[in-house]
Amino acid sequence: MFNRHDSGVLAQWWRSIDKTLLFFGLSLVVGGNLFNFLSTSTIASEKLYDSRYFLFYKHIFFSFVGLSILIFFSFVNKDKIKLYGIAGFIFFVLLLILVYFFGIEVKGSKRWLNLFFFRIQPVEFVKPFLILVISLILSSSKYSLSTRFFLTCPFVFFLLALLLIQPDYSQSLLIITIWMIVVFASGISFLFISSIGSILVVAMISILFFFKDKFFYIFDRVVSWVGKAEVSYQSEQALNAIISGGFFGRGIGEGVLKESVPEAHTDYVMSVIAEEYGIIIVLLIISITMFLVIRIFALANNSSSSFLKLSLIGISSLLALQSFINLGVTINILPSTGMPFPFISYGGSSIMGSSISLGLALLLSKGEQV
Repeated sequence: MFNRHDSGVLAQWWRSIDKTLLFFGLSLVVGGNLFNFLSTSTIASEKLYDSRYFLFYKHIFFSFVGLSILIFFSFVNKDKIKLYGIAGFIFFVLLLILVYFFGIEVKGSKRWLNLFFFRIQPVEFVKPFLILVISLILSSSKYSLSTRFFLTCPFVFFLLALLLIQPDYSQSLLIITIWMIVVFASGISFLFISSIGSILVVAMISILFFFKDKFFYIFDRVVSWVGKAEVSYQSEQALNAIISGGFFGRGIGEGVLKESVPEAHTDYVMSVIAEEYGIIIVLLIISITMFLVIRIFALANNSSSSFLKLSLIGISSLLALQSFINLGVTINILPSTGMPFPFISYGGSSIMGSSISLGLALLLSKGEQV
């Protein structure tokens, strides 16, 4: 039973929380579980574990963990957000370092840590806390803006080095892009950010060619994407699934993409949904995600401090870019990257990482008005 104090805390939480943001987030969580149960994971679950619903049960488990994380951050005292940001960044960077020594290698990349009955991908947890750290530095008034920018460089470059060792090129590019967006939002001139961006582009391309043996999979994906007259097998199947689903889908359980593409429940989850439920449902998911991102950006625009503003812009950019990349791969306008769609794709690390991002957005926006 709740006592009067608990009731007061809940009432205060409900008054301060952004209910629109919470509604959109919970809609994606519920939708992710619904589509995972009805469509996306049963075939893969049978092939990998001889159990039709094993992956669904794991998805449910990670969703509950993610919701717990989300609610936890939404209850945290807003004054402690900077402390949590620094502590979270240090902790998950340490896990990322452990990947180098104890990581599980899958398809030539060592990106996961094996924790008892499940694996985690630490980079999914690092990203939202990195946003808080660079926002904290860029919003400081102790130094000039250019000095603050250079103070963020060691944190970003160290993280990039850890990712490129794995190797994880797509997450590295994502982090660079978000970093540049937050830096630009801090007020640095367009000329300065363009110069830095050009240097980073040249550096990342050079890394590809200097370490070609390590990043051979990048070249294979790009060649498969632009170097052939026809699209790759997986992309072709994903596009055919979208076309065959039409506006209203073929019906629950009637899709064939999940049987022909091994990673359909992660990389091509939107194609599976389009095939069985129709493009209308996919557009609904995209709309909810878009409204979520726009809502966070609107809250950032009305934030009471530069730290809150930069952090919210970074989080909205993170969710938007991950969604866009996943959709881009689905319709073959981008090469395959393995980037999950927030809350919808199967994957414990992705679900919990997205929950951290949304929980932090709820915390950062507490008491803010749009």
